[in-house]
Amino acid sequence: MKFLKDSFRELKHVVWPTRDETKKYFIIVILFIIFFGLYLFVFSNIFGELIMWLKNAI
Repeated sequence: MKFLKDSFRELKHVVWPTRDETKKYFIIVILFIIFFGLYLFVFSNIFGELIMWLKNAI
């Protein structure tokens, strides 16, 4: 029980982000995921083509 009481007491000290901050950080995370996905897609295709070209050259 002491653990639960202490946990709830600590939660009262947490500074929660505002709605606008949450929106801003959510958009930043989504954009990062999109750009990282595009990065992986492009370089995966480039290296895949390079490997296929090396395979055909040998």
